[in-house]
Amino acid sequence: MNDSRALFLMFVLLLFCDVLQAQYPFEKFPAIQYKEFDNWKEYDRLEKEQKIHFTLTIPDFYVNHDTVTIQLTGFRDRMDTALIRVFRNKNLIKKIKEPMFFISTNVRDQPVRVADINGDSLDDIKLVIPYMGNGIASLNVRVIYFFQKTDGSFHKISFFDKMGGPERDFNTDNNFEIVTMTLDHYENHSYWTFNIYNFENGTLVNQNQKYGYPIMIQFLYRDNYKVTNKISAQKMKSFEKTLPEDFDKK
Repeated sequence: MNDSRALFLMFVLLLFCDVLQAQYPFEKFPAIQYKEFDNWKEYDRLEKEQKIHFTLTIPDFYVNHDTVTIQLTGFRDRMDTALIRVFRNKNLIKKIKEPMFFISTNVRDQPVRVADINGDSLDDIKLVIPYMGNGIASLNVRVIYFFQKTDGSFHKISFFDKMGGPERDFNTDNNFEIVTMTLDHYENHSYWTFNIYNFENGTLVNQNQKYGYPIMIQFLYRDNYKVTNKISAQKMKSFEKTLPEDFDKK
């Protein structure tokens, strides 16, 4: 084999290895598998009622085949308050205010995800709704969970995030870890900070100490997946968030 061919093959091998390693540390753990539903129905009442409704029905959600319907309601000129209703068949079982806005462009293309997130053999519901910003702000999302109770009702948990990605099972116990991503600043540099939570007893509980988090990855104008060596592990702990940003529980 001539030298040029050997160098070419070495380059390809190194490139392939880089591609394989192009993931965040937590992405080595199994990701949750969702069922997804995206058949939103839109009811535009903005002209007469100053509101717009988005409705989606999940068939056979419960073990007895009852359906769940999610209805999101947004209001004209109100970007900080919206309404969520949850129906079992046609019976209203939850009605809550949500510190968010719902419009056609941030709802209609977003699927509703269903999976047993906390390992209690009951299906849960997840929505990820973008805030529709520009630049880095385009990553801003509202993550909304409905964790099913044994009586078929729900705990609602929501927060602000910059990822809203799939949950990961760090210790194969089927209680998937929720990974959040925020942007923090330290000594004139910006870093992605990752915290970990489990859903326990009706709320989110931080799991950082158990797994050596939070971790911080420097924000660069290129792909970067390596935990920074510019900040000590002890200092990273000062960026821990007991609860995610703008946490809301109902």
